[in-house]
Amino acid sequence: MVTTQLKAYVYALADPRNDGALPDRVFYIGKGNGNRCFNHAHLERSLYEEPLDEEEHKLGRIREIRHSGGEVEVLIVAHGMSDEAAHDLEAVLIPLLGDTNKVSGHGDRNLWLTRNQINEAYDRPIERGDVPFFQGNILFVSLNRQDTVSLLQAGEEARLAQATLGDWNLSAERSARLDCIVGVKDGLIVSIFETVKSSAIVTKFLRIEGETKRAH
Repeated sequence: MVTTQLKAYVYALADPRNDGALPDRVFYIGKGNGNRCFNHAHLERSLYEEPLDEEEHKLGRIREIRHSGGEVEVLIVAHGMSDEAAHDLEAVLIPLLGDTNKVSGHGDRNLWLTRNQINEAYDRPIERGDVPFFQGNILFVSLNRQDTVSLLQAGEEARLAQATLGDWNLSAERSARLDCIVGVKDGLIVSIFETVKSSAIVTKFLRIEGETKRAH
């Protein structure tokens, strides 16, 4: 059979009712061997009109196509591959389809990474000796629940200060002992405030502007 000559391959299921570019038509990406790419349509037919699981987006779409009088379109994205290469390509393509694919592709943890994830994986963590004012007592504040992208925009200094300095309980005595307060999100430094003690009971916090993006 022809399919046996394809070896491992990556395939797509497309909706023939939709016109336009492939992203508007493709609703499922999979990896297979042999007749795997045709099994989804065969499975849907074998179920007759039995109710489908709410998470079965793929079979639901195939059923809609069949009810409209059409047949799901099968596209071979790439073939003649090793199983490992097919898994890798499947994993690259699946996130483009959102939640249509019920199960994520194999080996997809290192794909479609954000800038922060890349920095966490490969950048050398900032150490105390890297920053001159990282001396004395330092308080690290988690900003993981904050929208730091908007907080770092021009004109949002007050909101950034509130996010970093507010909403944590610290006595006047303990705050007087602090030398630096650092706001951190996902392991990366977002904001740094240096303490300036004008008296025994008054402590001010001044934001330190980073010399490089990595330091701030």
